[in-house]
Amino acid sequence: MKKDSPIRLIDAQTVSHLRSQSIYHALAYAMKPGAPDTVVLSRPGSRYACVGFHQDAARELDLDFCRAQHIPVIRRETGGGTVLIDPNQLFVQWIFQPEHLPRKIDTRFQLFVKPLIETYQFFGIKAYAFPPNDVHVNGKKIVGTGAAAIGNAEVVTGNFMLDFDVATMADILRVPNEAFRDLFRQSLDSYLTSMKKELGIVPDLEELKRVYCEKCRTAIGRTLEPGAFTQEELDWMESLDAKFSSEEWLLEIRKPPAPERLVKVHAGVWIGDVSYMAGEKEIKATIRTRDNRIDRIALADSALVDPPAKARGMENALHNVEMEEEDLREVLEAFFELHSASTPGISPDDWIGMILKMQRAKLQIIGQ
Repeated sequence: MKKDSPIRLIDAQTVSHLRSQSIYHALAYAMKPGAPDTVVLSRPGSRYACVGFHQDAARELDLDFCRAQHIPVIRRETGGGTVLIDPNQLFVQWIFQPEHLPRKIDTRFQLFVKPLIETYQFFGIKAYAFPPNDVHVNGKKIVGTGAAAIGNAEVVTGNFMLDFDVATMADILRVPNEAFRDLFRQSLDSYLTSMKKELGIVPDLEELKRVYCEKCRTAIGRTLEPGAFTQEELDWMESLDAKFSSEEWLLEIRKPPAPERLVKVHAGVWIGDVSYMAGEKEIKATIRTRDNRIDRIALADSALVDPPAKARGMENALHNVEMEEEDLREVLEAFFELHSASTPGISPDDWIGMILKMQRAKLQIIGQ
């Protein structure tokens, strides 16, 4: 198969929640030398939660809530975080021969998101690439992508976000407390967007597909020819449907409890629940960061501040401060002096230690 040969296009239409994940895995496992590169479009017929290959599903999700609400959970064979998927998403999946995609992963993502971005722009949405692998609109995420080597193929996946169920995404998450869930829900609403949110309507699905395929043809420089699944690919799908629906596979990854609970909203925004021992006192806070700054901080116990009424002022003073020791110290010491406040038994070093503990935990997850 030559690099400039036609790409097989499969519009799978609406598929089961299992099949929406098993399709691209199956095509990758079935790929042989000379098999065509394939672009698949599909739309899940029902909602489900999906966790990354390396994630502990029981630690990420409230599995009891998911069962009670009849929300299936799938663990995929690609990395990334936990997502809620429903019929308001149109999947785009590339399953290519390895030599037919850029070798460098950042260049690969640039190629993959180009037709996505241009399609959004065609419909009047000012989308742009947000490195390393997201698409944003006015600082809000509208596309997340993933890539993996599966079988003999290279796979890149993404979607068109027609609409998004913020409430359910917040409800399925395992959280340390309801304050964390409330902040996560508000953060999703603030930092994620969709076609409906941007345009007020959802574009015609067939027109969306048509425009994407044209943009995709231009971006890759190859024609797209409609095709169908082979019997071997369908057999792989059946096998993977069974695998992905098994509890043994879902719960294969188990990790010890973590002292901090961190969740990524998008590449630049994180929420964490952090505790820190200041001598014999435990100080806790829920913190949202944007890039390297504190976007919001909520102290768990305002009584640690004297007087307690000054706790909100301390939170406000830390807003938008760089998560660097010198910057934090300057702000905290100025706040205590200017507002005649204190935190008895807890020094600025302790508050700094708590905040930087979240920063270290975030960097550790990013580096995994």
